[in-house]
Amino acid sequence: MKDLTADQIQELYDKYLELIHREVDEFGVEPTEVRHLIGRLGEFYCALQTGGQLAHTVNQHGFDVICGDGKRISVKTTAQIAGFVAISETTADNVNDLMVVQYRDGKLSTIYYGPLRPAIEAARYYEPDKNYELDISKARRLTAKYGLKQA
Repeated sequence: MKDLTADQIQELYDKYLELIHREVDEFGVEPTEVRHLIGRLGEFYCALQTGGQLAHTVNQHGFDVICGDGKRISVKTTAQIAGFVAISETTADNVNDLMVVQYRDGKLSTIYYGPLRPAIEAARYYEPDKNYELDISKARRLTAKYGLKQA
């Protein structure tokens, strides 16, 4: 995949958001049921917020966005109000930062954006899936604790 301009990413973001609004508002689909669309929308959102680029491979191993300074960001987008996002132990070494994004009331907002390590330390480990499970409320507290800015 070639690099996209910021305008192209914005256009894709707008189209995905419109599609999600149609699914939710016109067809009555719960936002949690269009997680594949919301996940991609979150990647566009992260790229726009950080001035980054989408990873060159779809389903890149471990990260979704690359910043101009080379930092690799894993993006976790959820429509849940409570619950957790999963962070793969097997790909954690490929990531510098984590952005947790929430879709709520038709918009996206950043719950956490910062280094991956504090997020993993705050998460519980789920052995069967080899995943860290970061509770959404803990992600919010991390942002407050470390004084991280929300993108």
